[in-house]
Amino acid sequence: MKTNLIIVEGLPGSGKSTTAAMIAEELKKKGKTVLCFDEGEEHPADYKDYDFPDFETEREKILAKWRDFVRDRDREAVYVFNCVFLQNPMCETMMRFDMGYNRSRAYIAEIAEIIKPLDPVIVYIDRPDIRTAVDRVLDERGSDWLNAVIDYHTAQGYGKRNGLSGYDGYLECLAERRRRELDILRSLDIGYFTVSEDITASEFMELYVSAGWSCPPEEQIVTAIRGSTKSYVVRYRGKAAAMINWLGDYGMHWFMKDFIVRKEFQGQMLGTLLCRYSENYIRSMMKEHRKVCIDLRAFKGKEGFYRKLGYNIMSEETGAGMEKMLEK
Repeated sequence: MKTNLIIVEGLPGSGKSTTAAMIAEELKKKGKTVLCFDEGEEHPADYKDYDFPDFETEREKILAKWRDFVRDRDREAVYVFNCVFLQNPMCETMMRFDMGYNRSRAYIAEIAEIIKPLDPVIVYIDRPDIRTAVDRVLDERGSDWLNAVIDYHTAQGYGKRNGLSGYDGYLECLAERRRRELDILRSLDIGYFTVSEDITASEFMELYVSAGWSCPPEEQIVTAIRGSTKSYVVRYRGKAAAMINWLGDYGMHWFMKDFIVRKEFQGQMLGTLLCRYSENYIRSMMKEHRKVCIDLRAFKGKEGFYRKLGYNIMSEETGAGMEKMLEK
């Protein structure tokens, strides 16, 4: 990715912080100077505490902070931010001040215009199953966090006007925020990728054809997608750019069965992102001090890519990889 600014976005529990840290780590491996900032830290483009008395005061201060960042940044570095482009503006405009879609979009568009010289890229981690995503982080973040976010979302602004309350009300707020955020992304002249789990049969077929593979019938593809243990698709401005599909027993073994990055997106870290993102998911399902084996079959000449990700070619000791095709 030829950019000086990558911003990771998504709802709570989607894995923004983990993904931002992973992107920063991979860029450092490529010899880049990387400055990564998580939410809640002292930040070159954002405020740690949002105690502004009204929106206009907040807007002026936030936009000024973005302008200062663009002016004073290290021009040789790649900055990796978390949640400052969509989440924070949406939490304030929508959840706190109960502004409509158009006002939120106009404010975010102002930020987009300021950061344009950095060729920014937004990576949106899209988890449509919001309840599952939030449920998974509850143990880590605790009841104090949950009570605080429920109160923030339901006791003021959008949540209060719509009579929302409790955990379910909080989730309803997040669902509407997600819808607006994705709509705003589509409306802006900015490069963005989404990482999701909802690959369609037509996207699967397009990626197969782009790789030069013989495409199975659509009915067989639909069955394969449904039967996959885990699937991820990366889209660039709505168009499928890469996919990875897994079979796993959640105990001892996972097998990478389909992995394609469209040719025009190769060399932009998408393949690495998908592999590392998948590994983070697999690791999150493991118990402490356990090991899991990940298997794959590399195309001839592509072994080097997988070696960089830590995979080893099978030897005489481990036995040869073998296959058999059945036909009816």
